Amino acid sequence: MPRRQPLPEGQCAPVQLDTPDVSTLPDIRRIPVTEMLLGVAVFLSAYLSIVLTHVPGGITLFWPANGIAAATLIRLPQLRWTRAAPLILLALFGALLLSHHDALTALSFALINGAEIAAMAAAFRLVWVFPYPDININQAVFLTAIAAVAVPGIVALGAGLVLESLPGMPFAQGACAWWSSHTIGACLLGPPIVLFSVSGWKRLLRRWLENGLTLLLALLGSYLLIRYLRFPFVGISVVLFIAAFRFEALGAGIASMASGFLIMALWLLGIRPVGLESTPVTGTLADLPTLAFLAAVMPPVAVGIGSATRRRALRALKASERRFRESIAHSPIGMLIADMNGIWTYTNVALQRMLGYTAEELRSLPPGGPSNHDEWQASAARRQRLIRGESDFYEMDRRFRHKDGRWIWTHVAVSLLRNEDGSPQHLLAQIESLDARLQAEKALAEERERLRVTVNSISEAVITLDSELRIVFINDWAQRLLGLDSEAAKSRRIDEVIHLTDPLTSKSVVSLATLSVLRARVMRRESPCILHRPDGATCYVMDSAAPLLDSTGHVTGIVLALRDATAEVERLRELRHRATYDPLTGLVNRAEFQQRLRDTWRKARHLDRPAALLAIDLDRFKALNDAAGHAAGDAMLRQVAKVCCMHVRSSDTVARLGGDEFAIILDHCAAASVEGISHKILHALNPLEIEWDGTRHSIGASIGVSGVTADMLSESDWMEAADKACYRAKSQGRGQIRLGVM
Repeated sequence: MPRRQPLPEGQCAPVQLDTPDVSTLPDIRRIPVTEMLLGVAVFLSAYLSIVLTHVPGGITLFWPANGIAAATLIRLPQLRWTRAAPLILLALFGALLLSHHDALTALSFALINGAEIAAMAAAFRLVWVFPYPDININQAVFLTAIAAVAVPGIVALGAGLVLESLPGMPFAQGACAWWSSHTIGACLLGPPIVLFSVSGWKRLLRRWLENGLTLLLALLGSYLLIRYLRFPFVGISVVLFIAAFRFEALGAGIASMASGFLIMALWLLGIRPVGLESTPVTGTLADLPTLAFLAAVMPPVAVGIGSATRRRALRALKASERRFRESIAHSPIGMLIADMNGIWTYTNVALQRMLGYTAEELRSLPPGGPSNHDEWQASAARRQRLIRGESDFYEMDRRFRHKDGRWIWTHVAVSLLRNEDGSPQHLLAQIESLDARLQAEKALAEERERLRVTVNSISEAVITLDSELRIVFINDWAQRLLGLDSEAAKSRRIDEVIHLTDPLTSKSVVSLATLSVLRARVMRRESPCILHRPDGATCYVMDSAAPLLDSTGHVTGIVLALRDATAEVERLRELRHRATYDPLTGLVNRAEFQQRLRDTWRKARHLDRPAALLAIDLDRFKALNDAAGHAAGDAMLRQVAKVCCMHVRSSDTVARLGGDEFAIILDHCAAASVEGISHKILHALNPLEIEWDGTRHSIGASIGVSGVTADMLSESDWMEAADKACYRAKSQGRGQIRLGVM
């Protein structure tokens, strides 16, 4: 083992407890504890009944085991058949075997009893399921008739056949004895088990002294009646009736069971009613009158069930009344109960706070409370219709005077409370102060006005739509943008008022309002589109749509915003034009020319179609600038641009590269056409004259032409070939055309 390191001074070693391995412990939840206890109860009741009431050469005269097992299975539906059945059969078999039965007989009787228990339990676990333990008298009678009488009677027929095989046991005697013993056992032991509940047991214990004395008196009365009366069972029933009125269902069941056991014990001891003293005492229950016995102990159970039902109804009524009073007392709305004369007999705290009076002060006021007497009399007709049953309630707005003298406007709803016979008893009124509502409505109106002013002051068109995309509100800017007034636009669908198209395709664009309804989120358009107004005018707009959601997330409306983007589009278009075209000549500038040259060169290479590039350099242009000035030079450049555009196709590109340099791209142009266009431009430019300040000035031009060849690696090579050809034209005398590569 490793050595333990010494601890620093002043520290204690931690205590280590041995924790058992939980995985090795048995799972208590898997042990059928309840089923095992039921098996023990069945065994003890069966064995004791055999020992105490078995007739030599006959049958046991009191058999409670089946009643205990069946009642427990009925009362506890959570008990599993697969666990309970083997334990019950084993308990029955063991009790019969220990009471000097042979194994075969014990097994036969155990199976018959098990079948009876299964039939009794299945009937009221699968077919008739009652709300145990709170059953009513009808359900209790039906349960007794089936489980305690009918099922034992049917099983007794089969048991009689088995008993007939025993020496000296006729079929009828065996069947009757079987039915009598099982019915007595079920009737005595069944009710306390079926009617048991923890709350019922606690109610019995809360009055343990009174209940205990009542039970002792009932048992004493039963004893005295059996001891000194000729027909005691009627008197016993009366005594138990009296006790059952004191008890509830569970207590009545216990009292009947205790009285039944007392009667059987007296019978076993030989204590008989008057007139039967000469009857031989056999020490058994053979001469116990079964029907009279059951008639004495069972009806009191029904009385107890009826008493319990009545008490449950009273408890429910009291609970309902308590909830009613608490709901009135703690209601945030003013509540009052008035008598038929209009005196306020009860008011809750909310009403007292609303009016500033105490409950006693309100009770002392004249009919109608702190209100105007004429207004109270004006509502008399409505009260009479309510009393006559012509209406269930009526509502009205009324004033009440606060204790400080001010008037409070309220909304009053009046209904009528009637007795069981339908006669009017009280007036019930709910009074809600309208001050808070009026203040809220005023604040809401002010907020709406602020919102309206705010929306109208912004420089965007704002349109509010309902869930069906119909216009509810449009602000002033939207009216100007659409060319409609608010009244003409209201209640119309938005697609009837606004038509948007794509500026590139001229097709209708998707409605953002519709998308916002479908997706329940804000939608914004990325690029401007064209708005077609009802008067035929158009403009560019940017639009967005936002949904209005309720508390459940459903779309209740849409807020559509449109911003006039015409100025932005025009500005962007102008900027794009400036970035693409030469401002002096209106021709394509160098940057745009480079892009088009690249596109044309790629098409010529990949599609193998002819294209040519003309590089034009003006001759004697510097002399014109020096002689006439830059204004004359600019005019000459514009004239050159005009001449070049006149002699090319609309699909060709004419560009000013800077200074006096021009270039022309002839896309998809054959060599013969290139030559013709080149010579026309050359002749038009040589010479090109303008008159400036009374003096005529002229210039010329040199042109270099180049086509696209396979050895060119890029458009730069193409441009270089045209420049070189133009340079040769200038160096060899100007006013000429020189070919580069064609």
